[in-house]
Amino acid sequence: MLYFLALKNLHMKNQYLVISFCIFSLFLGNSFSQESSINIDNTFYEKADIISIWGVSPPNPQNSVFVTIKDSDENIIWTEKLTLDKNGEFSTLVIAGTSSWSQSGTHTVTFESGEFFDEIDFFYDAGSQVNPPSVVDELYISQEELILTFTIASVIVAGIFIYLARNIILRKKTEYDQIDLDSKKDRDFEKYHSEWSEEEIFGSHESTIDAKEFREMYNENALPNYYLILGLSDNSTELEIKNQYRKLAKEYHPDRNKDSSEEKMTEINKAYEVLSDKKLKAEYDKFCKLL
Repeated sequence: MLYFLALKNLHMKNQYLVISFCIFSLFLGNSFSQESSINIDNTFYEKADIISIWGVSPPNPQNSVFVTIKDSDENIIWTEKLTLDKNGEFSTLVIAGTSSWSQSGTHTVTFESGEFFDEIDFFYDAGSQVNPPSVVDELYISQEELILTFTIASVIVAGIFIYLARNIILRKKTEYDQIDLDSKKDRDFEKYHSEWSEEEIFGSHESTIDAKEFREMYNENALPNYYLILGLSDNSTELEIKNQYRKLAKEYHPDRNKDSSEEKMTEINKAYEVLSDKKLKAEYDKFCKLL
């Protein structure tokens, strides 16, 4: 009888042990099933990309988690407090490149919930226009280099300008430059007092007279003797005509000769215009010989 009671007590103790073990196992299983995790939808992002973040966290008194993004220098560039749903899950969306996302490199997403902590990495490309020198050394130009480049360019431009204007800058002022003359307004004085070149004065201008006018003036006995006006003979050479015109232009120009008149200078100019033009001179000589 005592043996039977002993077996019965031992059997009841074993049942208690089995029940206790089951309860412990269930609790332990629940503890391990509530692991924390964090996930992202990609490992590489550029400016304006949308980063999807989600995960799961064990329950906590606040029923929330803190999700943070740090750059490669461990600077916090984004953080958010998220509420857990009934399954302990959380999720959010973040636009890459907002706020202080100013440098490229490996970034870290972390989540904290009481004593639970997890993290995951991704690479962010901020673009060459905002990268620091360490990221795009080959494309980066420092402020000192920009200043030096601008200075060199300015010196080159100034040198070109001085070279092109060297004749004006180095030209010595003449007595004419110091006198206030009305002819300076239309610069006709230079026509008669400059260093004459081999070019004809009227060579680049359209003629104001033609052969038809010579005939009309001859018929009306009004054909001027241009050789006589310039003080030349009708067999004068081209060089003699030019030299004589220079002489008369200097002599009768109103700026040099106060007794001269515009009419006189106009007459001299007209004579030279005809006699310095080979075609006009040939037509004029036909009628001039009939005088």
